[in-house]
Amino acid sequence: MTYKFKLLVLTILLSLVTIVPVQAAEEENDGIARVVLITPKAGQEEALVKAITDYHHWVAGKQGHWTYTWYEILTGPDTGKYIARSGNHNWSDFDAEYDWQDEANQMFVANVAPLIENAQTTITENMDDFGHWPEDLSGYTHFQVQQWYVKNGRYGQFRKGLKKIVDTLKAANFPNHFGFVSVESGGYGGQISLVSPKKGWSDMVDKDPSFLDIMTKELGSEEEFGKFMSEWGDTFKSGRNQMVKYMPGASDYGEK
Repeated sequence: MTYKFKLLVLTILLSLVTIVPVQAAEEENDGIARVVLITPKAGQEEALVKAITDYHHWVAGKQGHWTYTWYEILTGPDTGKYIARSGNHNWSDFDAEYDWQDEANQMFVANVAPLIENAQTTITENMDDFGHWPEDLSGYTHFQVQQWYVKNGRYGQFRKGLKKIVDTLKAANFPNHFGFVSVESGGYGGQISLVSPKKGWSDMVDKDPSFLDIMTKELGSEEEFGKFMSEWGDTFKSGRNQMVKYMPGASDYGEK
């Protein structure tokens, strides 16, 4: 086994096989998630989905296993790659260990890791004060993800402006939904992701009332809206945006 492959396997194991306690439904959590960007080996996409599904079915019977949801990236430079995300964790979850971990590692190395070209991990935390998330995600199959980078020394101004926007949209029953997560490790300084669930591509169309309509009414005029957005928009830089699609097969653990 070459050094490069050993390093890849170690990265994948730390990302997808780490053991954490399952959170009880009523237990509070810190809103921490591990998000893994996965590049499948060329021509091995179907084999990888089959292998990870088989692995999920095996690990589902083990106490304290991760539960990952998988997505395919549909647009942008990472088109064709996958995202695997396990959320609703506490920071302390990352320290837990179980006696079946070695067996899980061996199975993953033998059956899954050889089908992966690369894996990159980030740790995120939900920004619950800035969310407008649907109560039920049933029917939402696509998620638009946009990267923002808050400028040094501008975080307080950024949060104040964002809170104004979110509170205004919620009060006006804004028909679109969204949530924000901060990247706590593995990303860039000040990195934040805006995630918007969609029920397909047709859900990208502007709805009534629009963001512009709501904010213009709140601020009194288009001129004041433009001034607000110019001042607030200067607190951060926009980065890459992409659409991802839920992969029910790769996300299946065989549990009812």
